[in-house]
Formats: sequence, structure tokens, C-alpha cells
Amino acid sequence: MIKIDLDNGIHSLSMDKLAFGTGVFSDYADKESYFLLMDKFYEHFKTYDTARCYNEWLVEGKDISEYMLGEWMKSRKNREDLIVITKGGFPKNLKLKKDVMERITKEELQYDIDKSLSVMNIDYVDIFLLHRDDLSKPVEYIIPILQDFIKQGKTRFIGVSNWTSKRIEEAQAFIASENLVPLSVSQCYFSLAESTPERFDDETIVCIDDEQYDWYEKKKLPLMAYTSQAKGFFSKYNTVQLKDGIVKKFVSDINIERAKRAKMLADEYSVSPTCIALAYLTNNPVQTCAVIGSKNLSQLEDSIGVKDILLSQAQIDWLKGE
Repeated sequence: MIKIDLDNGIHSLSMDKLAFGTGVFSDYADKESYFLLMDKFYEHFKTYDTARCYNEWLVEGKDISEYMLGEWMKSRKNREDLIVITKGGFPKNLKLKKDVMERITKEELQYDIDKSLSVMNIDYVDIFLLHRDDLSKPVEYIIPILQDFIKQGKTRFIGVSNWTSKRIEEAQAFIASENLVPLSVSQCYFSLAESTPERFDDETIVCIDDEQYDWYEKKKLPLMAYTSQAKGFFSKYNTVQLKDGIVKKFVSDINIERAKRAKMLADEYSVSPTCIALAYLTNNPVQTCAVIGSKNLSQLEDSIGVKDILLSQAQIDWLKGE
């Protein structure tokens, strides 16, 4: 599988088109199981995605995502072989829908990146992303904060998550005018299954729609796709009773038709419809790294199978219904 090459004028790296999302880690007692999953993924890919906030809303979830990744790296002595991505600036209590605290400040973001490095017990991350945007702040305030993290040697690349293409354009224009280090990566909801912030009940996220898609295809900015498998929608549709959350987020006429087409291609390639949905991303004209959230070896092995699937542009267009 072709990788995504990043070069910001200071550093360069090749990012896998599949990333292991450690947001699935939720129980400190399951350390051995998590290590097994990361070991299996490591046999084929080297890109790992985490965030400062993951599962902090769980009673025993604080720090767990970054902690488990850090412990695994220390145990396997493989930090220099990996691409480690983390995110900061997530609003406090967003999951509780109350007391949302402003986080896109110099002090809060400095705390997040320092805490992330401390918990993972590493000196730097390869990519640091802002987990959310704060539209009340101009890019002229936000971007210098990220630039300083590069100067501190705490990240090699910077990017954003859940920023609209319009805001990214503003940021890149400011960066160019000041001769600063560009944003190298964006992370949004992107999947063969279309959805919206309203369906997710989260107005702070950005979902890739036709307008955003066209922008990424034109600008060639690498895109990391979270919830890339749409919570298993493509394999679960018509086989099991879908949970209410999946129905709300993903069940629509267009997604049902795409699920049927994914099943047809899956039968042709002897893989799961979920694997075909991943292949839609990893073969996409938009440079995409699909973040997977495998909870067991069966799911992980199914997802890893995408490395052997090549889809043509005609097949990608057909899956979309074009």
C-alpha cells in the first residue's frame, strides 16, 4: 500500500494509510490484550493515533490511551520505528454537554502536549493536532502556539482536527505570509458512510461532505479519517440488529445503497464489507490515512486485510454512487 509522504521543510516522514487508534483502550486491567493488538498491527504498519482526552470521561479512563501506547513502546523499545500522533485542546466536559471549557489557549495547549509526552514517556510526537477549533479566536493567535511546539522540539509536524477547509485556508494563508511551518495533516470524520455533526449530536466536529471532499482532492492536504469504518455499519447492516447510535449516525438511503455495493465488492474480493469501506479510503484520490479502532484480533485482522486491496477510480466512484 502506498504511503503518504509528509515534508514541512524541516522534517519528512512516510505515514501509513492505516493508523491504529488507541481510543479503544478503556480498562487498565486489559493491558496484555491491548499490547497484543498493537503487536499485531506493528507487523504491518507503524502509525499510531491517540489523544490527550481519550476516555477521560470514564471513571477509570484517565490517561489510558496515551499511557498504554507509551508502556507498549517502552516494552518493545520501538519508539523510533513509529509515527506517533496525538491531539490536544479538547473541550472539558464536552461529552457531558455542560461546562464546556475553553481549551485553545497557549497555556492549555502547552499543558496538553507536555502531559501527553510525560504520560507516554517520550520526548516528542511526530504529529500534534488540535483536537477542535475555537472560532472565536483568529488563526493569527492559534498558529504561533503550534509553531512554538515545533521550536521546542516536542512535535515534528502540526495539524488540525475538526477544522473546516475555510479555516485551514485562512491558517495556511497566514502561515505563508509569515514564512512559518505549514499545517501538514487534517483529521475529520470521513467514511464511505456519510454523516453530519447533527447526526453525531456534536456541533464541534467536521464531517467530510462533497464540498470538503472536493477541497481536499484539489489541495492535496493529507486527511486522517476517524470513525473510518462507521462503527461496523457496512458489515452489520442486514446481518445484525443495529444499535440505536449506529442507526442515528449512519442509516440513510444513500448509505444503505453504498452498503449493498460494498457487499458486492466484498464478495468479489473475499473480504468483509468493512474492509471494502476501508479500501475506499486507502485507495481514494484524497490522500487518506484511515484510523481504525479494532477492539479484538478478529476485527484487527479483517482491517489489516485492506493492504492487499487495490480499487480503481471507477470502483471508488461506483461505491459512492456516481
